[in-house]
Parts: sequence; structure tokens; C-alpha cells
Amino acid sequence: MEAEALTYIKGYNQGYKLRLYSPELYELLKESLTEENDYQRGVLEGAAQAEKEKENERLSELNEITDENEQDQELEQ
Repeated sequence: MEAEALTYIKGYNQGYKLRLYSPELYELLKESLTEENDYQRGVLEGAAQAEKEKENERLSELNEITDENEQDQELEQ
């Protein structure tokens, strides 16, 4: 695998983990990142993926709550 691809992957994985486990630190770091190299682009894209997955998880939880509430209302009628 090319060195650039490995650098991108390393940045992606680190950005993903940083966004999930230390969002405050990621927010501070993000301000200094640009997409001028493969590592920084990887960090930004990995963090974006982590955020998408977090949002999907939240939506799933909300859907479950909504479904439970609807079932409870049906039972009460």
C-alpha cells in the first residue's frame, strides 16, 4: 500500500477515535486542521464518519422510544 494511503488511514482512525472518545479535544484540534495533507484529511473525514454514526445511533434510540410510546398509547385505548 502506498505511503499516502497509510498516512490517510492512520489519520482517519485517529480522527474517528478522537471524535468519539474526546470530542472537546477534537473541537480544539479541528480549528488548526486543513486538508493540505493526507493525514489531516483523514482526521477530518474519520471524525465526520464518527459523528454520522453517533447521529444515526441517536435517531435509532429516538425511534425506539417513539415506537414504545405508540405501543403504550394503543394499549391504553
